Amino acid sequence: MLGNWKLVIGICLVIVSWLLVIAPVGALGGPAPKKPEIPEIKVALAEKIFLIDNFESGNIRSPREWWTFELEKAEAVSNKDLKSGDEKIAAQTGNYSLLLSGPAKNWYAGGCGTYLAKEGQDLSKYSIFSMDIYGNGPGSGALKIEIFDDDNGNWQAEQDPTKNFAPVNDDKFGYEVKVDWNGWKRVSIPMADFTDENPLVGDDIWNPQQLNGSGGLLQMQFICLAGSDKGRINYNLDNIQLSMGE
Repeated sequence: MLGNWKLVIGICLVIVSWLLVIAPVGALGGPAPKKPEIPEIKVALAEKIFLIDNFESGNIRSPREWWTFELEKAEAVSNKDLKSGDEKIAAQTGNYSLLLSGPAKNWYAGGCGTYLAKEGQDLSKYSIFSMDIYGNGPGSGALKIEIFDDDNGNWQAEQDPTKNFAPVNDDKFGYEVKVDWNGWKRVSIPMADFTDENPLVGDDIWNPQQLNGSGGLLQMQFICLAGSDKGRINYNLDNIQLSMGE
């Protein structure tokens, strides 16, 4: 009888060993593999730059709307053939840019602009205005950047059409860039370098912050100027943005 029990026990041990050998590794259990950790994206990093437009929609009416005035051509165009200039900048320009071109009369060729203010949007933290410009040599023309703040607290920049659309109640600050190079180049301008172009209108102080009902930095526009009274302007703009600087 004892021999029979030994035989039974032996058979059981063989069966158990056989099951352990053929069982899949996954059936052994244990902790699940850890998920790869995804670094947290800090909102503060994104806020270091306020992108006004990079024209990647291929449309100057959406998602940001640009108004145009008197300029022969202001449209989003392909960057496919715009590869000269600073190679690093060219690689950052994406698929589309804003083409501004056309003839001038008394140096003036027209321009375009966009509204920036939005409730709860603080643009006062940004100290640098920058953009990438594709020039076509010394005959490209000049680009004047104009920015408007809200001094009378109505979130509008009223302008007088009888006086070349000069602001009636708010400050207008400007900076002019002479485009005399070939290919892409990044232009960065400290906000402190913009000068008051309408003294005695508004409070003559740059007020980009939204305080006491003011819309702060309301809008911006580009004025295109030729190199001669009957010349032409021709350049592309991309990656228009505000940044906090270093």
